[in-house]
Amino acid sequence: MAIVRNELNGEELILHSQHTIGRDKNNISCFEENTVSRKHAIIYWENNHWQLTDFSSNGTKVNNSHLHHSTKKLEINDFIQFANNETGIWKIINLDRPNSYLKDIQCNHKFIDLGKGLMLPDKDNPKWTLFHNKHRNWLIDDGETETILVHGKLYCLDGKEYEFIENECLADTNMNIDITENAYFHFFLSMDQETISSRIKINDLILDLGVRVYNHLLLHLVQAKQQDLDSGLIESICGWVQLENLRKALSKELLMDVDDYYINTLICRLRKNLMKLTPYGYLFSDIIERKKGKLRFGMPNFKIENELECS
Repeated sequence: MAIVRNELNGEELILHSQHTIGRDKNNISCFEENTVSRKHAIIYWENNHWQLTDFSSNGTKVNNSHLHHSTKKLEINDFIQFANNETGIWKIINLDRPNSYLKDIQCNHKFIDLGKGLMLPDKDNPKWTLFHNKHRNWLIDDGETETILVHGKLYCLDGKEYEFIENECLADTNMNIDITENAYFHFFLSMDQETISSRIKINDLILDLGVRVYNHLLLHLVQAKQQDLDSGLIESICGWVQLENLRKALSKELLMDVDDYYINTLICRLRKNLMKLTPYGYLFSDIIERKKGKLRFGMPNFKIENELECS
């Protein structure tokens, strides 16, 4: 994420995708000095670059350039000064693209960058998984329920309070929705159905999820969804499967005692692999949807093929 640091007191600000600056308290960064205009400037992400546009009466300095009702592309290590505010000289120390994040309420300078998805406290022992759904909302999954994260709302994780800051670029969001809507999930089954491979196809691009145990879980959910569709249910409400039924089916198929913890482990492994699949795997982290005591397959487009059909 892009960060600027105050040269006088060391304060750091995370830049939002549309970061407004001025005296008005409705700005993202509010500076009360008289030489700063009510709506002084905006720093924004556009075409994979950060830009600054000045709207003010007294102008904005970027290094030795004086901007007045004009725009400049920002570079790393640039110095920005709004009007004649000597205490407000800011150095650009990071110009990465904007990401949503969790802000530590106790320590404002600490934050957790959500990137393209995250498991907390770590990927090996996750209590929570944070990811996007197909509607580009951020969700948090605690192993029992999924909750949509709301900008500005506080969430308690391991006894610490965090504020969720949504910081996505609208153009990126719209492009990602197009990608997920045009994708379909492809299963390939061996003749005895003991070996199941899966992949996501996006036009000519293939994201290979390989042969994994979680494919057995996915296949059960897809088959349940297909049965509901065949019976006439609409896609938005069909495919929900009780966890109890999944436990029984997977225990019989995998020849082991499957409990809720094991199912959650499979879901975490699936999401972990999706987050690693470049360039778009993270967009499908909601491939399994959850509500209290139930799961379902989240993608509307899928195809099941077996070895016999392909031979």
